[in-house]
Amino acid sequence: MKTPSMKKAALLGGEPILSKKPGHFPWPVGGQQEKEAVRRVLHSGTWGTLGKECAELAAKYAEFCQAKHALPVINGTTAIELILRGLGIGYGDEVIVPPYTFTASVHAIVLTGATPVFADIELDTFCLSATAVEKAITPRTRAILGVYVGGRPFDVDALVAVADKHGIPLIEDAAQAHGSEWKSRRVGSLGKAAAFSFQNSKNLSGGEGGAVTTNDDELYRRMWSIHHNGRSWNSADMTSVCLGTNARLAEWQCAILLEQMKKPDTCFEARSRAAARLDDALGKMPFVSVMKKDERITRNSYHLYCFRYHAEALGNLPRSVFVRAVQAEHVADISEGYCQPIYEMEMLYSDDFKRMTGRTFENPKNRLPNNETIAHKEGCWIYQSSLLGTDDDTDRIIQAFEKVADNAEELKYAFA
Repeated sequence: MKTPSMKKAALLGGEPILSKKPGHFPWPVGGQQEKEAVRRVLHSGTWGTLGKECAELAAKYAEFCQAKHALPVINGTTAIELILRGLGIGYGDEVIVPPYTFTASVHAIVLTGATPVFADIELDTFCLSATAVEKAITPRTRAILGVYVGGRPFDVDALVAVADKHGIPLIEDAAQAHGSEWKSRRVGSLGKAAAFSFQNSKNLSGGEGGAVTTNDDELYRRMWSIHHNGRSWNSADMTSVCLGTNARLAEWQCAILLEQMKKPDTCFEARSRAAARLDDALGKMPFVSVMKKDERITRNSYHLYCFRYHAEALGNLPRSVFVRAVQAEHVADISEGYCQPIYEMEMLYSDDFKRMTGRTFENPKNRLPNNETIAHKEGCWIYQSSLLGTDDDTDRIIQAFEKVADNAEELKYAFA
């Protein structure tokens, strides 16, 4: 796939593989249907407060997730917080969470007054390790919050077994996993409850927004009450029966999401095809390890295409330079991922954290060797919109990896 004109890396002043990024990179993508949806809400006279669009989205999203209930809410962070509050989790409690996740997973725990307890991840999945979770459980543990990193389901069987053994609920952080499946069952129906995000970058996007799903009637009603200013279930009464908040999703976003839900399969198929092509080619490169195959994962939504980069196989070319060099070829939006662990962030050592939880946070990095490796050395990912092109587009990503490898020594000399 190499040609003489492309031999010199773009980051070194050579000609990039593409002169500019492809048209499929911008995300989200809207069109006439979304315009009509917004116009529909505009003229409906109901712009918010649990209107018709919200009710339809709740019903259709529950069906999409193969869950009994879905509740649209303002964002994915609030979705996690609602689940925790609905389960009665708060001050003095502990929630086990992986460190390889977006900060929202931890913010939501702390905002309830509970303390996040980090358990290590698996090197070949970037997801929470059931073995590490077992070691992290204490008498204060009230829940396990598993994260589907990049859309890949974690080992559901193993985490459910640990949760059941200790009598604690498993919560699914499915913010990046719309439509993913474990043994042909959709995420969002596999634990006690699940939290989703519809933020701008997500595969199913409303700009902002989120949802909770559950098969538990009682938990659903508690979360409904909390998200609707504490009102009693399905009541228009202004009296609050519990401490609530306003987490209702506006009709505008619900209407756009209903239109976006009509077209996910084509995108899922494109991402899956691209990911399989990348696995086959990148898996043969000595400086890349692709994620572990698991036949129990019957669908991966590939919000992110994750892989491990091995600098030692390219003469110790730093990961940051490798990523910049691939980016400069205009073939993929690529990142070093969650390269600053949450347990290194100031928020956990702040006075606010102490006030919220009543505890002082201690850095757990010595117990998290796998996360240290992925965060600081090996973790990389390609964003989902980069996977929506043709086979030729995917081949150009492969070509960029090869091109950077050919230029590794000069790149290291110039930028390391």
